[in-house]
Amino acid sequence: MRLNFCIRSIMFKLKSFFLILTTLIFTSGCDGLKRTVKNVFEVSERAAYERRFSGADSLLVNWKNEFASAEANQLKIPAGYSAVTPSGIKSAMGYSVDLKRGDLLLVEATANPALKIFIDIFEVNADSESDSGGILENGIFKKFIEKTGVYKIVIQPEINYPDSFAFKIYTQPSLKFPVAGKGNRDVQSFWGAIRDGGDRNHEGVDIFAARGTPVVAATDGFVTRTGNSGLGGKQVWLRDGNLGNSLYYAHLDSIMVEAGKQVKAGDTLGTVGSTGNAAGGATHLHFGIYSTGGAVDPYPYIHQRSIPEQKKTNVNSAAALKKSSKLRSGPGAQFDTVATLSEKTDVDIISGNGEWYHVKTADSIEGFVIKSRLE
Repeated sequence: MRLNFCIRSIMFKLKSFFLILTTLIFTSGCDGLKRTVKNVFEVSERAAYERRFSGADSLLVNWKNEFASAEANQLKIPAGYSAVTPSGIKSAMGYSVDLKRGDLLLVEATANPALKIFIDIFEVNADSESDSGGILENGIFKKFIEKTGVYKIVIQPEINYPDSFAFKIYTQPSLKFPVAGKGNRDVQSFWGAIRDGGDRNHEGVDIFAARGTPVVAATDGFVTRTGNSGLGGKQVWLRDGNLGNSLYYAHLDSIMVEAGKQVKAGDTLGTVGSTGNAAGGATHLHFGIYSTGGAVDPYPYIHQRSIPEQKKTNVNSAAALKKSSKLRSGPGAQFDTVATLSEKTDVDIISGNGEWYHVKTADSIEGFVIKSRLE
């Protein structure tokens, strides 16, 4: 009897769980489905760390409060920023940055590999849940940006992290440049340019190069279609094996692959030409990207950019700011003033970036201050 009762009790609980899950799924739509399943079955690195932490409760509470403070601040940085923390840093660092669909965001740190540094990223003012996070793996964290917007990046070392560490926040193209030996300066016609007297807009970018220059796979994937027709003339369609987008290569002089062929990034697909409606004009590759919702601007996916140099800055954990010092929302005089300190004020130093320091007052006002204001 007792065994039957236990079985019935377990079955009732399972039915209740799946009833709740089904209700959540059908009331949240497709995007909500992804988030609901993730929230029910996945545990973030941060949540797992909090559950395993066996130290004093006050330490964990302070750690969570530091995260909340960094998440709420109004600080901004350019997408190409580096800094150094003081030893034994207890604060989290939160910065907003403008990112574009197609960017590959990287957070890199020179840190003790035996210790954890947590990275959390979410879109500011998003209508739906857009956060993601994890820890540095081999000193780096990567995230492909799927939507243009302002993103908040929070960097937080584990509790009682004893060392200083240097970090960089920057972006790189998520795809390989599609014409061998060429780069940004060879892109001379961009997304949205007017075509045919205003009847249509340019759904891609044009990369100019000599006839016969190799056109290469921008990512691993497989060729879905090749042909010679319409405005594009000789063309290759490549399905991105990572993101599922369709990459469009048009106006080719020659095609060197067949439909169904698996390719690796850098493999030659054909050569630059002037077929289709480019006949008689300068030779170039028209490169486009098509996603579920249609064409998207391909330039952020291939735009080559430099990696910021690591600043060599000696950073103390605390300092005093001179009277009338201005705290700014970013590392430069062009950023807005967050606060003007009427008196000489003691501050904690969160990080240093050459001539600019990220500081925090005793009443939790955060900002950047120029080095000359430190005493």
